[in-house]
Amino acid sequence: MIHLLTTGGTIASTPSAAGRNVAGALPAEALLDPINAALDQGPAVQTESLLQKPSNAIDAEDLCRIAERCETRLADPSTDGIVITHGTDTLEDTAWFLQQALGDCARPVVVTGSQRALHERGSDAPRNLIDALRVAAASGSRGRGVLVVFDEEIHSASLARKISSYRLTGFGSPGYGPIGHIDGTTLRYPLSARVPAPIPRGSQLPRVDILTAAVGSACPIDALLDNGAQGLIIDALGRGQVPPDWVPAIERADAAGCPVAITSSTASGPVAEVYEYAGSLERVMAAGAVPADALTARQARLLLMLVLSTPQGAARWRTRFATAAGWSIV
Repeated sequence: MIHLLTTGGTIASTPSAAGRNVAGALPAEALLDPINAALDQGPAVQTESLLQKPSNAIDAEDLCRIAERCETRLADPSTDGIVITHGTDTLEDTAWFLQQALGDCARPVVVTGSQRALHERGSDAPRNLIDALRVAAASGSRGRGVLVVFDEEIHSASLARKISSYRLTGFGSPGYGPIGHIDGTTLRYPLSARVPAPIPRGSQLPRVDILTAAVGSACPIDALLDNGAQGLIIDALGRGQVPPDWVPAIERADAAGCPVAITSSTASGPVAEVYEYAGSLERVMAAGAVPADALTARQARLLLMLVLSTPQGAARWRTRFATAAGWSIV
C-alpha cells in the first residue's frame, strides 16, 4: 500500500475568476483521478488530504504534523511507501525537515509537486505524481532517505533546492546533481546520498530567524533578539563573511545565549576559515558563531530548530549542530 498525503500547493490548484491559481483547493482524491488509468498495474494507493494550503503558509506545526503522520504510516507493516504532494515554494524545506526527522525511513518517503496546475496546458502534475508513486513503490528506493521527485529526476532531500520559479525542471541539487532518474517505468540510481540518523525533536519548535548579509547591509541582530528570536542563521557572503560591523552584534547574541550559525549564500559549497580580516568567518567564529558546513540557510534554520527543541540539544547545541551540519553531504 502506498499512502498519498496531500498538503496543497500548485499541484492542487483550481483557477480563480481572475485567471490565477488558488493553491491547495483540491483534495487528495482529485489529484489521483486523472492518473488512475496509468496506475492500473501499479500498487494500491490510499489518499489523505492532510493540509490544503499554499506552501508559503506551511508553518512549524505543519512540519511536525506531516512528520508525525509519516511516522505513523511507516510503523504500519502494510505501508510500502509514502508520497507527499506539496507546493514548490517550500517543498525543499519540508523534504529536508522530514529527512532529519525520519532518517533512512526503512520504506520510501517521496515528496513531489508541480510547476503548473492540473488545469493548465502542459501541466507537469500528472507526470510528477505518477513518477513519485512509482519511486515510492520500488524496492530500490528503500534506505535512501527522503526523496524529491521532479521532472523525471530523483533528488536526495538532503540536497534538493528549487532552481526555477516557473520552468518544469523546477528542482535540482546544485553542486551534486540528481541521485537517480526515471525513464518511463525504469528507475536508475547511479548515486547514493549519505542518510542522517533521525534527530530527536521536542513538542514545539523554537523560533529561528534568517538574516541575509549583503554589501553594506544593516545588521538587524539586536532587533531580532529584542523581538524574541531564539536562534539566528546568517546567510553570509562567499566562504562565510559578513560586513565588519556585524561582528560585535554576533558577540552580543552569543553573550545573550542566542545560538548563531553561519551559511554561505552561494549556490553550492561549504563555508570555511580561509581568510583572516574584519568580518571573515574566522572572526565570526571567534565571536561565538558556528559554521553550518554546506547547508543552505533554510536547511540550517530547520536543523537548529530541531536541535534546540529538546533540553539535551539546547544544552549542547554547538556540538550537536556542528555534527549534524555535515550529515547531508553526499
